Amino acid sequence: MIEKTRYLSPDILEKISRMELRARTVVEGLLTGLHRSRGRGFNVEFLEHREYTPGDDLRHVDWKLYAKSDRYFVKQHEEETSLQARILLDSSASMRFGSNAAGETKLDYASVLAVAIAYLFLKQGDAVGFLSFDSSPIVTIEPRNAREHLYRILAAIEGGTGGGETAVARSLENLASQLKRRSFVVLISDLLEETAPVTRTLMLMKRSGHDVAVFHVMDEAELTFPYSRSSRFTDMETRRAMTVEPAAVRRQYIRNLRKFIGGYTDFCRQAGIDFSATSTSTPVEKTLMEFLSRRELRKRR
Repeated sequence: MIEKTRYLSPDILEKISRMELRARTVVEGLLTGLHRSRGRGFNVEFLEHREYTPGDDLRHVDWKLYAKSDRYFVKQHEEETSLQARILLDSSASMRFGSNAAGETKLDYASVLAVAIAYLFLKQGDAVGFLSFDSSPIVTIEPRNAREHLYRILAAIEGGTGGGETAVARSLENLASQLKRRSFVVLISDLLEETAPVTRTLMLMKRSGHDVAVFHVMDEAELTFPYSRSSRFTDMETRRAMTVEPAAVRRQYIRNLRKFIGGYTDFCRQAGIDFSATSTSTPVEKTLMEFLSRRELRKRR
């Protein structure tokens, strides 16, 4: 595996190893916990599987998934779904913000989340692609289901650049124009961009037949605005700055933030898009658990 990244520096290789270990620990712990709590296993399929029905060809039964879930699923034919996974990671400047003592930024959290999701797909033999972006694409990796593909994604995240202004809507539009088959599109971003273009492109994805999930990642300080003294705040993307008295603006800030997140929540619910609002203070496994549980619940209805 490591020879795939032999041209990276030792420092980057060490970071890759740490992130891989963390993502694998998150996923394996999550699946083990789900198996124990549910007693019958847990299906983490992403719509390339469907439950077995009498008359299905037994050659298409996914026996590996059966061994993990104690339930019969068949891999749908390409003409039935043509589904692949595409993970989009916002690597813009605003994602570099972090307020916790450990120094973890939104991008750090989002990167682990992206790798954990990729690992989930690859673990069950599904193809997954990756795109990191700011105002333009930074790294694009086409979908594959080979085991070593996880290392390509890890190397892309740790060896990538970025840090400019964000362009979520444009990145979604560019991806939509390139997709030749139905895909599972996973967007991980702080969504700090004008809302209307983003919701428009998300709806375009849905109407084109793609399954879409959005992970909205915010720092705890952004959610609670815990500042007490007069402070100078600088926009990490535009570099515009202003001095603010927190006590004078906190109530309106929280009100606007709730409206912002609530708007996405309502839009995604109506559009049939999975929306997960999470904080960097929330364990990654909890964020994934809630996401997978919602999908499982929806399939049972």
